[in-house]
Amino acid sequence: MSEILIGECLFLRLKQLGIGTVFGVPGDLVEPLGLSWVGAPNELIGAYAADGYARLNGLGALVTRFDPGELSALCGIGGSNCESVPVLHIVGYPTTPAQKSGKILHHTLGDGKFEYALSTWSYLVET
Repeated sequence: MSEILIGECLFLRLKQLGIGTVFGVPGDLVEPLGLSWVGAPNELIGAYAADGYARLNGLGALVTRFDPGELSALCGIGGSNCESVPVLHIVGYPTTPAQKSGKILHHTLGDGKFEYALSTWSYLVET
């Protein structure tokens, strides 16, 4: 059995579901393999664009960077959810080896923690 990276599998499945375009901010950690990319000036606008795409095509996808990127898209994704518009929010994280390296990475607080936005999402889901 050959290996397939999770990103490859994800974007292959999105293609199978009829998504031809992925929205996001240039420079994010996930490359939408084999799909058209539309860059947005910020994550919130990207979320609204993915929402509009989903309303026209049945399903939309947004790619953001972890922590500040995913939190910046929160209002747009929340609006899609409130109106039952199917938008998949894909969050790009540094690789596991990069996280374990202890190096200060872009979009971090420099403390080696990568869960700040995860705890925010958990809080929002629980309340």
